[in-house]
Amino acid sequence: MKLLSLIVSFLVAAEMGLAQMQAKDTTTSNKAALTGHAAELYQKAQGGKWFADAAKLKPDLLPTLDGQSFLVVWKATEKPKHWIVSLHGSDGFATDDLAIWHPHLKNRDVGVICVQWWLGEGDKITAYYTPKQIYRELENALPKLGVEPGTAMLHGFSRGSANSFAVMALDAGRGRRFFSLAVASSGGVGLDYPPTRAILDGTYGDHPLKGTRWVTSAGGHDPHPDRSGIPGMRRAAAWLKEQGAIVLDAIEDPDQGHGALVLNAKNAQRVMDLFFMDTIK
Repeated sequence: MKLLSLIVSFLVAAEMGLAQMQAKDTTTSNKAALTGHAAELYQKAQGGKWFADAAKLKPDLLPTLDGQSFLVVWKATEKPKHWIVSLHGSDGFATDDLAIWHPHLKNRDVGVICVQWWLGEGDKITAYYTPKQIYRELENALPKLGVEPGTAMLHGFSRGSANSFAVMALDAGRGRRFFSLAVASSGGVGLDYPPTRAILDGTYGDHPLKGTRWVTSAGGHDPHPDRSGIPGMRRAAAWLKEQGAIVLDAIEDPDQGHGALVLNAKNAQRVMDLFFMDTIK
């Protein structure tokens, strides 16, 4: 009996050791694609609140063209028919963004691409990719991943939402029209913000947001209601309509705060149902 117990203990320990080695190999191989500043930024992302949850999903890491950052890619199936492209908020990490989105994607044929558009140092505008740089990376990566025009949803949270207007304008005005829907979550439009001014002055084409489709989302307990709360997002929706965009839905959750879209699973599912219903047609 003692011998049998020892053998069982040895086999269990060996299996655990193999699992740990495989997990380590996966992380190492993912990191191997990143060098220089991108690798340093990924190292910093490991300190994110939800990094461990993201690591369990074993996402792929794609270096950006300039080597400064990376994209995090996860697929529910071999060749997803639907895709979510997500822009995190201030001082955020794409790995955390994936972990936050994942619980809302159960039984969905979807791929997720989270852009690490914060470069890891400070809070100035120069510490982030511009919308043009973001779209440069998407225009390079999405075709390689098999993303067809009209099959993706653009999601922006907080600062990512404030920049999503220009990214959508680039895509619709002079890009490949990957996005059939955009979701502005807890981040309003700033008329004095350079990317927004570029929309208005025709940099991205004549009325580039005309005909684009949107969902806005906000919480009643947002700490900055006039900027990213319900009043702020109502103004954003009104501005979008002035640009000729179509606002399909406005999610207003009186019981939630900043990030109401994903804080309440019902809100996220509401968006998912709308996106999937639209792209299946």
